[in-house]
Amino acid sequence: MRNFQTYSNDVSSISLHNRLLYSSGIVSHALKEAAMGVFVLLYYKQVLGLSGTLTGLAIGISIIWDGISDPLVGAWSDRLRSRIGRRHPLMIAAVIPMAAGFVMLYGPPDSVLSEQGQLFTWLLISILLVRTALTFFMVPYLALGAEITEDYHERTQLAAVRTNMAWIIGTLVSATALIFLFKEENGLDGRFLIDNYHFFGWVNGLLVILFSVICIVGTWQYIPKLASGTGHADSNMLRDIFITFRNKNFLYMVMLDMAVGGIGCITATLLMVTYIYFWQLDATQTSLLFAGPIMLAVLLSAVFSRSLNRLFEKQQILRLTCALTGINLLWLTPLKLFDLLPDNSTVVFALIYFNWAIHMTMTILRVITVHSMLADIVDEQELATGKRKDGVVFAVAFFSSKFMGAFGYLIAGPFLDMIGLQAGAKPGEVSSTVTWGLGLIMGPGLAIIMLLPVWMSFKVNMSHASQLEVRQALSQRQQVAESGDSGSVSTPR
Repeated sequence: MRNFQTYSNDVSSISLHNRLLYSSGIVSHALKEAAMGVFVLLYYKQVLGLSGTLTGLAIGISIIWDGISDPLVGAWSDRLRSRIGRRHPLMIAAVIPMAAGFVMLYGPPDSVLSEQGQLFTWLLISILLVRTALTFFMVPYLALGAEITEDYHERTQLAAVRTNMAWIIGTLVSATALIFLFKEENGLDGRFLIDNYHFFGWVNGLLVILFSVICIVGTWQYIPKLASGTGHADSNMLRDIFITFRNKNFLYMVMLDMAVGGIGCITATLLMVTYIYFWQLDATQTSLLFAGPIMLAVLLSAVFSRSLNRLFEKQQILRLTCALTGINLLWLTPLKLFDLLPDNSTVVFALIYFNWAIHMTMTILRVITVHSMLADIVDEQELATGKRKDGVVFAVAFFSSKFMGAFGYLIAGPFLDMIGLQAGAKPGEVSSTVTWGLGLIMGPGLAIIMLLPVWMSFKVNMSHASQLEVRQALSQRQQVAESGDSGSVSTPR
């Protein structure tokens, strides 16, 4: 635990207004997460009839491509030179393709619905468009966040606002859609009607354009600072990517994110299916579980994140969140599988709510901490190599989690076929094999995988004191460089 008084003099350098303008850029990512975690698997498998194996394969391929493209775009963003800086040109170019990708994803034409190969191809192309365009926006966007402030605590606060906004927007969009768009009408479950998804795709596309433009305009003021990075335009991109792994803290963070990425993708893929077929919840109950626990988690993280960051080292928070996530996965689904839950449906719903609130609180706090620590690692890398590679560090980190996340989807899709979940099946009509399969993988199965990030979190060794030393060394190096430059200027004769 740290002494709060030691850091009481830290001063915030970014106003709340500017934090919100910057954080609005995370909305497109939040919509993509809602698509992957709530709608796409259910839509393509249960509504359109694409096999779970092909659905998972398409998503998995897109994630592998996403992971490969992230570091390349990150390195490109670091090396880019233009009159509007290094980050904004790529962000601007990505907006319209992102919006078009969402419209395509939710609106396959009737001509491809009758044949598995054509429907698979449409899903793959549309999701590749979404992810590639999102890479061109998100990688420079995240790097921008590491550049606009050098303050240790301010980086955590910026990451907190960004992360909380992502969860709030993603949650509200999903919950609102489930309540008003996908609700039951005339005895028909709206979650199984194709037209509802077509309309939802257009809503997503318009939201992408709106919030991306707000972010780009709101961060335009930082372009002069961003354009003066310390990277070299003639540096080798692949070398920049691989050199980041010389930093042991970064290596451990990557391994942690790989495991967490796999867990997150399995959870996202199977959560909606689990709510419908394991817990047998209707659309309203499902929307409450998507909204309530996540909004509570956002509130808790917003209230306590700053205090936690000032009382504890970031690595301590990382360890705590990983450990509690693993423990929380062990108790709820086994209780249902062994018929140990009470018959009262209200009590059961409250337990699901409580369990998911803990999971999401730990997830949000962990994401905030990881993003803040990655910004600190950028400084370590700059001190070690003399080059500032924000884009590469963030892109390589997310490449690893996405690469493992692809395996999460490749596991989850065929898993649904293996346990015998049939397209069009209604809640309460599935076999015990489906129930046991979902219960085991969404509880104890994920807890076992969580042991790896717990282990890695105890190997990370970073502190506020060490970060202050790094910043001081960088400042001294800059002063020496500036004095050298001024001394090298010849005087007129």
